[in-house]
Amino acid sequence: MKNYFEEIGAWPRSHNIAGSYAVGFALSLMLTFAAYEFVVQNALPHGWLVAVVVGAAILQFIVQVYCFLHIGTDSSTRERLFALSFAGLLMLILVSGSLWIMFDLNGRMRPDSTQMVQYMNDQGGF
Repeated sequence: MKNYFEEIGAWPRSHNIAGSYAVGFALSLMLTFAAYEFVVQNALPHGWLVAVVVGAAILQFIVQVYCFLHIGTDSSTRERLFALSFAGLLMLILVSGSLWIMFDLNGRMRPDSTQMVQYMNDQGGF
């Protein structure tokens, strides 16, 4: 008898769930500690260090998507991939829009040097 998740194809019985979680957890820990050690030991020049940390983050994202969200290359995971892509697009729009607003308001709220000198002269300094 299939449960609801097996019927909709979200949790296929043929997939070893516990093994996938254990492997994903181990790989995530290894990638995190590897990036941490590279940074703490200052083993590489700054540019290479940033590249290694970003590469480890991308690999960890792929491991977590495959092992924890079970999004693979088969056609049954296409809906979950679309949902994940849509959530990523919404997050990108939200974060970029917030940063755009904050930087724009920062430029509008900051007085220029002539306004600051005039204010300091009018107020008599600090």
